[in-house]
Amino acid sequence: SIQQAEARLADAKRGREEDESGERAKKMARRVELTKSVAAANVELEKLKQNDPREVANLERELTLVTGAAHRWTDNIFSSKDYLVKKRGLMKKEANKYLGITDNFDYPEDKISKK
Repeated sequence: SIQQAEARLADAKRGREEDESGERAKKMARRVELTKSVAAANVELEKLKQNDPREVANLERELTLVTGAAHRWTDNIFSSKDYLVKKRGLMKKEANKYLGITDNFDYPEDKISKK
């Protein structure tokens, strides 16, 4: 009821009263200052993660994984093209058009080395 709510409010306010020296206000200001400092440190940490050896190793591992996947898909597309040409009698240009392959389609590292 109302009396219980007022009692809980009084309990919550206990210990938060302003003392004569304004100690609570000083502590709250210091808390805000420290919170900003922690946030700035976290931003700096995120920037520095780019040079972290563990992060670089993780990126290299991920690059190896996705490159392998790209090779598998490229192999599958070329295998599909060979099937269409050899078994179904399509011309290479027709098979390319059917599969949506352009003239510059190739393995990923072949693209990188040509630039």
